[in-house]
Amino acid sequence: MPDKKYLLIMNPAAHSGGARKQCDKIISIFKNKNIDFDFKYTQNKFHAIDIAKSSRNHYEIIVAVGGDGTIAEVITGLLSDNESGSKPKLGVLHAGTSPDFNKYHKIPTKIDRAIETILSGKTKLIDVGKITYSADAGSEEKNISYFASNVNVGLGPLIANKANSRFRKYLGDFLGTLGSLLVSLLGFKPTGLKIIVDGKEKIIKRLINLTIGKDPYLASGMRVFNQIKPDDGRLYILSIEVTSGIRFFCNIPKLYFGNFLDYDGAQINYGSKVQINYCDNYPSVEFDGDVKGYLPAMIEVIPRAIEVITV
Repeated sequence: MPDKKYLLIMNPAAHSGGARKQCDKIISIFKNKNIDFDFKYTQNKFHAIDIAKSSRNHYEIIVAVGGDGTIAEVITGLLSDNESGSKPKLGVLHAGTSPDFNKYHKIPTKIDRAIETILSGKTKLIDVGKITYSADAGSEEKNISYFASNVNVGLGPLIANKANSRFRKYLGDFLGTLGSLLVSLLGFKPTGLKIIVDGKEKIIKRLINLTIGKDPYLASGMRVFNQIKPDDGRLYILSIEVTSGIRFFCNIPKLYFGNFLDYDGAQINYGSKVQINYCDNYPSVEFDGDVKGYLPAMIEVIPRAIEVITV
């Protein structure tokens, strides 16, 4: 494997196309520093997976340039059919919407400082989530992807679709996500859902949203306070149910700003493997910011799977 040769996998469509200028700036900085690097632009959704998979044996460091969705695709490309094999180190240059992955792993978001962090080469091993899900609604065909942040079922996919389609583009990250949350709640009906956590069945009767993940940050500002660490081999499982309509709406500020557990309809558990049954009302699955498939799904943690460059 070449010594210190970098591959930049760049998503110019991130941040509603705003990442293009960031990509140009990054390329210019790398050239001015005489760094040995190649770069490839993604052409469509999931393209970063193919690039990372075909390139992982040829570079010591692969850098994801984009948002959390791009990071998840690069990780999927590095791990697909290669969970226990040798992998390049992962660098991250944030050019997306909400820097949840960067916040959690203390990776700078300002480009100049982030590049210096990548060049320093200091790393840590982190857990990664693995999700097996249906490719299409009602289909028996299964897809396998990996994620670094979290999976959402219920309200989460509705929020993500609205935020990614137009709300964030016109209102910005924070207000766009908040607006998507409020609009998605209109007409949303709580649903029943059965999950199995490490072999133990749990029935959620009036689910609003189920979040399973590693990263405490989600949806551009929300935070799930939990007891897990980036490399402890566990996932948190946060369920939010409606106890009463009035009480739920009064508690939206708590849910949005991170005090989830102050709401009596919220419950957090921990485990390493979660099976989610099919849900007729809300079958979509969202992870790391994008809706990508359908229930049923199996979610598990892959301990210390990726070596990520951080401060």
